[in-house]
Amino acid sequence: MENRTHQRQHTGTRGDVGIMAHLALAAPPFAAHRISTNTLCLRDARNFTSDVMRRWNLDPVREDAVQIASELVANAVRHGRRRTPLPDGSPPVVWLALTRRPHSLLCVVHDPSQRRPRLTPPAPLAENHRGLPIVEALSEGWGWKPSGTTGKAVWARLPLPPAPAHRRP
Repeated sequence: MENRTHQRQHTGTRGDVGIMAHLALAAPPFAAHRISTNTLCLRDARNFTSDVMRRWNLDPVREDAVQIASELVANAVRHGRRRTPLPDGSPPVVWLALTRRPHSLLCVVHDPSQRRPRLTPPAPLAENHRGLPIVEALSEGWGWKPSGTTGKAVWARLPLPPAPAHRRP
C-alpha cells in the first residue's frame, strides 16, 4: 500500500482506544471526537476543533485548525465513509483527533475506506476538489497512512507560533 506525505518548507470528547493506539496519538494533550453521520457533522467538527483550540490556548492557529479539520472531515464523510458495515459487522465510523506536539498541532481524520486521498487541482470556477489544496496551503505538511483493514488516517500538521519568552521580575 502506498503511504504519501506532502510537505511544504517553512522558514523560521471521546476516543476509541484502538484507533488512538494504532495512530500513536495518545500522548497528551490529545482529544478525539466521533463524527456523526448526520448533516451536522461539519458543524460538530468545527465546534469540537474550536473548543479544543481554546482549551489548549492555541487561539493564534484556531481558524486554520478549524478549516483544516473541516476539510479533512468533509473528505472523509464524502469520499471515505463506507455505506456497508465493516468486516466485523460494526458500523463505519469517522474520527477526528487532535494532538499538540512541541512545535505543531497534528490533525488526524480516520475513516473506514482504504481509498487514498488525491490532491487534484480544481478548475478555476469549480466547487469541488478544493479541500486538499486548502489543507496543503494552510498546513506545514499532510499525508495519509493505511490503517490495516479498517481504513486510513489522513493527517495535517499545523505549525505553532513560538511560545512567548518568560520575563523575569
